[in-house]
Amino acid sequence: MTDDHGTAFDRDQFDAIYPPGVERHYWNICRDRMIAGHLRAAGVEGPMLEVGCGRGLVVAGLRRMGFDLRGVERAKVDVVPAAAGHVTTGIDALLLDAEQRATIRTILLLDVIEHIADPVGFIAGLRQAYPALRWMVYTVPARQELFSNYDRFNRHFRRYDRATLRAHITTGIKDHIRIAYFFHALYPAARLLLATRGERKPAFNVPAPGLPSMLHRLIAWYFLMEARLLPHGWWGTSLIAVVDLVEPKLKAGGDQAPSSSQRTSRKR
Repeated sequence: MTDDHGTAFDRDQFDAIYPPGVERHYWNICRDRMIAGHLRAAGVEGPMLEVGCGRGLVVAGLRRMGFDLRGVERAKVDVVPAAAGHVTTGIDALLLDAEQRATIRTILLLDVIEHIADPVGFIAGLRQAYPALRWMVYTVPARQELFSNYDRFNRHFRRYDRATLRAHITTGIKDHIRIAYFFHALYPAARLLLATRGERKPAFNVPAPGLPSMLHRLIAWYFLMEARLLPHGWWGTSLIAVVDLVEPKLKAGGDQAPSSSQRTSRKR
């Protein structure tokens, strides 16, 4: 992801975050499924656009699940084959064709706004440029006490808690929001790692095909079950938020994630 408000990824960052086969890593598997569950539970509609989509891993994953999703990435990067034809690179999201922008109902900002110096202004610009926009969906790294060499390597300005995220992404009095932590078990593991070693490895280890990848799918399943069963306010290493910009379709009280019954009834 790259933009004028924040920091730009260079080749080292892209190679570290998007090595070949990284879609088999449990973190990416789980995050895709978490996003899909929240989209369905909130009744989010397309066409959708992922802004700052990198090489299009999420675009490819969510399209396989039936979502009408395209991506835009300002950096000139190689798109993964499964997202070819569905990702536009080398252009700012604000400069896409006006006719295309006029159709977008949902924008996804997935691990993007932590790279932005002024996320409030950045989000406001997107809301103004996309007149049909109804929903905005976010994932961010969570808990500032976990800020480390990993965040510095990836040029993060911050990690989030629920209050900070809410302050940055709700800019209108009619907004309705749900926020939930996930990757709960990674939180104490990360605290212990930083306490003992003082840093963490900044790149993904890609599981080999076969048994290692099967193990990663099982780990992803565990984190999905954990997110369903544990209170959504329990700290984790990531946060997800869905903002409804117009109507109170979400339950009163905010900070709510899809229930297990909602998810089960809407499984594909």
